[in-house]
Amino acid sequence: MAVLLAAVLFLLFDRRMTMDETSFSDEIKIAAKKYEIDPDFVRAVIWRESRFDPWKRGSKGEYGLMQILPGGSVADWSRVHHRRFALKSELFDVGINLEIGCWYLAEGLKKYRHYRCGRELALIRYNSGPSRAEAWKPETPDGDVMGNIKIRSTKEYVTKIMAKYRQYQREKGDRRQ
Repeated sequence: MAVLLAAVLFLLFDRRMTMDETSFSDEIKIAAKKYEIDPDFVRAVIWRESRFDPWKRGSKGEYGLMQILPGGSVADWSRVHHRRFALKSELFDVGINLEIGCWYLAEGLKKYRHYRCGRELALIRYNSGPSRAEAWKPETPDGDVMGNIKIRSTKEYVTKIMAKYRQYQREKGDRRQ
């Protein structure tokens, strides 16, 4: 009986507590390379979105590692790639999830590549949508975007991901030495 209770408690325990930030490193590198994104940037997004839990469900219907949204990034990707998903559960597949999430993130990075804060604008687009990214972009490419963000949760989202990205970059530099 005690073993059964322990097994049930283990299954109910928050999976995020067992995830580690190096999970899915190979898959992340492959998807990031395909879309010419720094894998550490993708890792930082995943860290914030799902804490590396591939089974994570968001409160607004997001799926998986990169918390892709069927009516948002998935619909855009499907339209461009002429592929539909028979089951929403397919979006939990790590490869599919990274494919769509990295593609959508790369679209934002390309769009704002001439801006000094292009990564931040791509994150705003990823989190709050294209219209808000457009509304909040600076007047000039060398301007700052953080002061333009009108939603506190979006500002926090961008700030935390950029801090985590810088941390990953520092750690990578430390490993090289």
